[in-house]
Amino acid sequence: MQPLSAAPRLIAPKRGVDRNAAVDPAPSVLSYRMQRLWLTPIFRALVRVGLPACSVVVLVWMFLSQDENRAYLRSMVQEAQVSVQNQPVHQLQTLTIEGASPLLAQEIRAEFGDLFPISAFELDLEAMRRWIMDIASVEHAAVIASPGGLLSVQVSEIAPEFIWRTVEGLQLVSAQGEVLRRVERRADFAHLPLIAGEGALEALPEARALLSTADPVVDKLRGLVRIGERRWDVVLLDGQAIALPEVNPDRDILLMDFRNPRRPTLRLRPQALAGLKQVKGVTFSEFAK
Repeated sequence: MQPLSAAPRLIAPKRGVDRNAAVDPAPSVLSYRMQRLWLTPIFRALVRVGLPACSVVVLVWMFLSQDENRAYLRSMVQEAQVSVQNQPVHQLQTLTIEGASPLLAQEIRAEFGDLFPISAFELDLEAMRRWIMDIASVEHAAVIASPGGLLSVQVSEIAPEFIWRTVEGLQLVSAQGEVLRRVERRADFAHLPLIAGEGALEALPEARALLSTADPVVDKLRGLVRIGERRWDVVLLDGQAIALPEVNPDRDILLMDFRNPRRPTLRLRPQALAGLKQVKGVTFSEFAK
């Protein structure tokens, strides 16, 4: 009987080939070197980060090298900036001034009041603060853009103590003798004592002491005038003047009585009264306390 399956066909192996030889699993030299190079951290960083970054830089440089592209970018930035600045949340509508006298507030408002409405991005708040600080009567200033369209100017002002009359006009003077500002009318600061004359600012302590002595009759007092940068004259409302000595002008005066405008009277200390009687043949009226 014939077998159902045919016997396998025998094929003779090719000459020169060893069928029992094993295949070498090692990679090629190039592949091996590339694998070793990939294990280097610097090489991996260069491939993963350096090459993409360089590609982006080259593309950006190529784009920006064209004038029309640069102009297009500038226009886009300007449009975005204008769009943000014009949003209602950034618009300032009102200027408020705190801590300033009416004259100072009027001066600040005259400088900045016409700017509104304006975007907060268009204002140089630091430059505004420096301008206000340059005013002699301002000790401290702050400029703050607040929510709700409000620009707040907060001022700490140096209080004036005297009004100084000069050839240029009336000047407000601080307690330290600093000229603060010019004023137009004496009536606007009627509560401040009036001084005049050259050297008056250098002798403010004496003026302050004289005004303290004359406090009971201050309503009859017009002001103090510095004479020859040496002494003071007390000027009354009716134009009369009391010439005071150079040294310690208030040392001998107890009271200045102006109840009778036609006969102003000085009450002196006993020692001063006795000395005047000896040097002058004048009759003095003594008043009991």
